[in-house]
Amino acid sequence: MSNKSFYVSPIINSGGGGNNTPIETIKVNVKDYVLNLDFKSNVKTLDSKSNPKPLDSQSLNMNFDYKYSKLLNPKVLDSNLNTKAMNPKPLDSQSLISQLFNPKFLDSNSNLKPLYSRINVKTLDSNPKIRDINFKLLNPKSLSPSFLSLICASVLLTIPHSISAKDNWVAIGNDTLDTTTDTNANKVTKALTNKQISASQTKEYKNLEITNTGSITNTNANYAINIQNNATIESITNKGLISGSENHNISINTSSIQSFENIGTITNTNTGKFNFNITQGTIDNFSNSGIIDSKGYGIALQPNTTITNFNNTGTILAKETSGRDAVFINKATISSFINGENGIIKSEGNRGVGINILNGTSITNFENKGLIQTEKNTGNIYTDEISASISVKNKSNIETILNTGTLKGGKVGIFIVGGYGNDIPYIATIDNKGLIELTNNAEAGILTTTYASIPTIENLNNSGTIKGGNYGILIETGFIKNLKVSGTIEAKKNIITFFNGGGRPYNTKIENITIENGGLLKAGEDGLRIGGRNTLPSIGNLIIKEGGILQGGDNHSAIAIDADPQHKFTGNVDIQGTLKGGKAAITNSSEMGGNIIMGSNAKVEGGIVNQGGNIAGNIEIQKGADFKGDIKNEDRVVTNSNGTTTTIAASLSGSISNASDSPLNISNSGNSSIGGSITSSSNAPLSITNSDNAKVAGNIEVSGDAPIVIKNEGNATLGGGVSASGNAPISITNSDNAKVAGNIEVSGDAPIVIKNEGNATLQSDIINSGSGNLSLSNTGNASIGANIKNNGSGSLSISNTGKVSDTTKIESNGSGKVEVEEWLVSTNSQGEVKPLEITGTNLSVVSVSNVTFDAGNITNLSSLVQDPKNVINIDTSQDTTISNPAEINSKVFAKAEFKTNDPSVNVNVDALSKTLSFSVDAAKTSAAALGKTLISNTQARANFVNAVMGNAMNAVNLIHNQGSANVYSNFNKAYEEGAIYANFDNLGSDALLRSSETKDKNHLAFMLPYISKSNTSLNGGLTSKGHTKGVIFGYSYLNPNNKDIYGIYGGYDDFSSKTYPSDILALNNRTYYAGVRYYHPFNYKDYELFSKFSSQFGLIQNDISERVGQTEFKGEPKSYAYDANVNMGINIKLNTKHTLTPEIGLGYNGGYSKAYTMSNAINTITRRNYTHKMNLFKTKTSLSFYSDWHKHFKTLVYAGVDWTMNPNVDNPKGRYSNIGYYGGGESKLDNLEYALGTTLVIPLNDAFYFSLNYGMNGTKNTTMHTGYGKFNYMW
Repeated sequence: MSNKSFYVSPIINSGGGGNNTPIETIKVNVKDYVLNLDFKSNVKTLDSKSNPKPLDSQSLNMNFDYKYSKLLNPKVLDSNLNTKAMNPKPLDSQSLISQLFNPKFLDSNSNLKPLYSRINVKTLDSNPKIRDINFKLLNPKSLSPSFLSLICASVLLTIPHSISAKDNWVAIGNDTLDTTTDTNANKVTKALTNKQISASQTKEYKNLEITNTGSITNTNANYAINIQNNATIESITNKGLISGSENHNISINTSSIQSFENIGTITNTNTGKFNFNITQGTIDNFSNSGIIDSKGYGIALQPNTTITNFNNTGTILAKETSGRDAVFINKATISSFINGENGIIKSEGNRGVGINILNGTSITNFENKGLIQTEKNTGNIYTDEISASISVKNKSNIETILNTGTLKGGKVGIFIVGGYGNDIPYIATIDNKGLIELTNNAEAGILTTTYASIPTIENLNNSGTIKGGNYGILIETGFIKNLKVSGTIEAKKNIITFFNGGGRPYNTKIENITIENGGLLKAGEDGLRIGGRNTLPSIGNLIIKEGGILQGGDNHSAIAIDADPQHKFTGNVDIQGTLKGGKAAITNSSEMGGNIIMGSNAKVEGGIVNQGGNIAGNIEIQKGADFKGDIKNEDRVVTNSNGTTTTIAASLSGSISNASDSPLNISNSGNSSIGGSITSSSNAPLSITNSDNAKVAGNIEVSGDAPIVIKNEGNATLGGGVSASGNAPISITNSDNAKVAGNIEVSGDAPIVIKNEGNATLQSDIINSGSGNLSLSNTGNASIGANIKNNGSGSLSISNTGKVSDTTKIESNGSGKVEVEEWLVSTNSQGEVKPLEITGTNLSVVSVSNVTFDAGNITNLSSLVQDPKNVINIDTSQDTTISNPAEINSKVFAKAEFKTNDPSVNVNVDALSKTLSFSVDAAKTSAAALGKTLISNTQARANFVNAVMGNAMNAVNLIHNQGSANVYSNFNKAYEEGAIYANFDNLGSDALLRSSETKDKNHLAFMLPYISKSNTSLNGGLTSKGHTKGVIFGYSYLNPNNKDIYGIYGGYDDFSSKTYPSDILALNNRTYYAGVRYYHPFNYKDYELFSKFSSQFGLIQNDISERVGQTEFKGEPKSYAYDANVNMGINIKLNTKHTLTPEIGLGYNGGYSKAYTMSNAINTITRRNYTHKMNLFKTKTSLSFYSDWHKHFKTLVYAGVDWTMNPNVDNPKGRYSNIGYYGGGESKLDNLEYALGTTLVIPLNDAFYFSLNYGMNGTKNTTMHTGYGKFNYMW
């Protein structure tokens, strides 16, 4: 050291750059010791040759002052040499001594090299005694005050004398700042207007404080506080007011501040400026407990700014202006950002953001304990301009976002936006333990979107609440690795959904979703919706733990996967909690790659709908699960842009298993498929419907004790078999064109009913191995392709009126009874007779009740007469207990009853010879029915025309006989007894029923359209339903000389009928007819006697169809019909308004059908029907009552009966090619027919009138209802 005096200056200068002030007292805190170094008496002018006096305890006053302890902090010493200042800390012996003896530390602080040069570390290290002092004795409790005094004095005496003083702040306008109260601070204690305080040089400046009486108010372009050019400040405190309008209030550029604290107010009314702007600056601690508000940005942290701790317990507000943020963080670095419990960060303008983090900003820990809010629901979710509480954009990186307070988003709570290229925003963890609340019609609690890159969130945890928006989490593009919910997420639409505004990367994924106990996800529409425009979204695994709830809306699903091959649920759905939807729990129209597992505590409501989608895994319902709803596998129909449709089939590649006690309904329809098996081991009812063209490839296996219903219909296929080992009833229906490929086997105690109907097929064996009873029915054109076996103690009951394969046999191998209730003997694939074949090891339990012969398919029924084995063939080779095979055959044959499937073919059994013969009952043939219908229709038509023409003639007659009343005549002809076709309606007609002042009208023409419907009860529970529609035209002429009336008419009608519910007989015909009428009156004073005659002829083209089993016979016979009637009646005038008319008569009806042949397309069997004639004579009576209420309103009611005098008619004759000739005998028709009716007549003028009519007629087995209108014109 040079031979000159020196002084140790304090760190904070006492003046604005003036002379250094000597230190009088330095007080040092060394952990457990307090040293007061008093240099007044002992520190003198030193030089290199002089030695200071030793310091003793008397010269050291034991006192402490914290502020001077900084002299001994190497970091502070280093900062005085234009290096970064650190926060002062009390020094203890470890921090002081260890740093003093650390070569690296001393070497890195060049100004301490004089000290370093005085301390020879090598010497210390090489000297054991000194090393012991260095490493052992430097324990605060082991150091004496004298020793510490020596150490501290040595340090102080070796501090370089180049330490400089801090500069004062510069105030524009030469305003002086208060420096008297604190030598280390500049203070604003009064109101300053349009002033600027600056620290703009590369210097260390004193602390700055705006006191509660101080303020800086600028209306010009001045900054209130301007810091730049690497200025260094220890602390800035605002307790007063800083207000600006034309520029930034506070501007910090490339400078360093240890502490900035706002307790007062910082406000700015300039909408385009930053209230508090930092660029390339450093603040160790930023604290706001006051108010920072602005019509521009509240606080802006610009590129390359570093803040160690940001704490807000006050208010930071961006007011009113659109697009302005309360806190704007642009490419800055923040270690800790905390908005405290009372902190408010708020943006009020449109598209404003509470905290906007962008362009590569890095934040280690972000925590909100207070309120971060945006008020306006504005902005476009397809851009990055949107109102959000927190916005994270571009390449920003945040380790943790923790919310224990409230985020109130105008449109979005947390908004994450990716940039271009590699500008990927990354957030390691978002942890919401507080509230994210949105305004009405806001978008989402959390929304991710992008321009090109994919925003990434490693962990998203919600143990708090997200509510109020349309969506909980809305993802345009983004990746979320783990989403965990133990709190509540409520959304008006979807909890999670995806979208793409176009021009964005498509891949979007949530890898894992876990809903913890207490977690509630409640949506107004679909809960998790995987879909959206132009997106390729996917979700990996979903776990709903016990106590967790995922709930969709009333008409929606908890999970919905939209129709697109790229919309995927790639992992498993593991449900231990609640999954609930009004429409369905899960609706899949795309891809599900994993299993759907419902655990023992799961509660699933709404079922699973796979609509044109693919489920690659299994569906498993474990024991204890509560499953309500169906499992549906069905097609999805898509309407293309050109109006055409495309059908997309669903696929469930795995299996379905149910072990729960919840009823399960499984529906597989359309062209869909289930690739695996369906198993049920529970005691809950199971219903399976496989329909349309659907397919179940695996087996259906049931081992529980609950009822099972299986329906295989349409063109569906069960590729496997059905096995049941439980004890509950089982029903299997295979119908239409459906097929069961595998065996059906029952091994439990349950009764089972199997129905094979329509054109369905059971391809494999049907086996009863248990103690339950199996009932099998095979009807229609359905077929059984293999054997029917009874191997257990349960019974087997069989009713077969369908088809069996050439090799089908009944096997009786168990102790249970085998009863053939009905069996259809038909032909095999070669056209040969296929008898009933029975075999097995226990034939003693076999019985046959009824055998039906297929009369329409066996080409030579007479061949069955020769050998009973052609009918029932019992193979006794496997039953070792039978010694006389012929006896068992005879026994079974003797108990059976025989018939055919054609009512017209009878079976005759010879009890002695055990042979059969066949005959035809002519009265039950279709030819007989055709004849009866022909006669019935002819009679009905004749009576109908007679009434129509008769009343028309009376109308002309009344014109010339005003005092005479009109005659109404009608008989309704119904079905003859035994007829099975709808009758032609003989409808009551209206009369003109009016008087005329004129007597010169003697011509009348009319048109009458009519329609009728009928029902006829037949034997065997059948009903014939028919209808007729037609039209008739007629003309009448009145001879003015003798009052006789002559009439002619012609018409056409179309008639059709068939039987229900079995369509065994149908008739369609077209009739063309014509006829003549004659009417002669005998006039008296108070009444009128009349007679009339009519005759009619018709040509009928018939189309008849008769079904015998699966064989349909068709023929097209021609028929002719004719009739004649003579009637007499009288009109009795009761008064001027009412007339009563009784009438009697005789009638004849005849019919003739030409010979015709009925054939079929299956085989060579024909049915030839010969010519058939019928002639009937009848008596007729009727009574009608006419009322003339008004000139334009008249009514008529009537009743009548016909009695057939010769009801016995000859049966037709013919020949069946597979039986022989038939014919002979008579059939009796029903004698009595009745008719009731009413008519409303509305005359319009003397020439024209029309009427509305209703009639009912019938016999014992027939009812007919008819309505028609009639139009008349006279001249």
